[in-house]
Amino acid sequence: MTVQRRDPRLPATLQVGYRTAGAFLISYSINLSKGGIFIESQEPLPVGTAVTLQLEVPDAGAFELVGQVAWVRKGSPDGLPDGIGIQLRELDERYGAAIDRLVQDFVGLTVLVLAGAPERLVLLGRYVRSIIACDVLEATSLDEAREALASQPDLIVLDVERSKRLDASSVAALKKHSSAAPVILLAGDLRSRELGKLAGADEVLETPPSFHALQAAVIRTLSRPNRVAL
Repeated sequence: MTVQRRDPRLPATLQVGYRTAGAFLISYSINLSKGGIFIESQEPLPVGTAVTLQLEVPDAGAFELVGQVAWVRKGSPDGLPDGIGIQLRELDERYGAAIDRLVQDFVGLTVLVLAGAPERLVLLGRYVRSIIACDVLEATSLDEAREALASQPDLIVLDVERSKRLDASSVAALKKHSSAAPVILLAGDLRSRELGKLAGADEVLETPPSFHALQAAVIRTLSRPNRVAL
């Protein structure tokens, strides 16, 4: 028997991958469940373009969703990433059932916090626990962080202020040893923040950050797909 698609494959197909099931659930809760998702892209598709989203979700498999480009962001004066906002059609029952299974099996996230000053570890740990349900691992140097990195944390928060052993170059070292876990860099001076971006930091904030600034960065980072290909 030949199985026909309810919707024919559309001209533009975006293959979207998530690093962990936990990251996908956060993306789902703030994006997909509301009928849309933002996809970063250096060459955004035009508004009105019909797209197929092929989602790869750890522990859940692959899903295919259909939508269209509703808005485009390019060259934001606020430094926000270029990309497209996709409005999705109604999700089918199979997709909803898979989400339910992921929620039932979800055991929380792991966040590694690195800071040179003990009081920064306490502050950042308290902030992160208030933002998301997670286990927080703490370290004051890259050497101390090695054991935590072996557990493949979902997110790394790096504060380099008042530290003799941590600086912007630590971002590259963390990326090398953490299976591409996203890194939020906190730095007091502009030069360190610029170097952190060049080293691959996913988000960069002034330190000490306000709770709301860190909250927004954590949610943006964890809800962002790990991989997008056209």
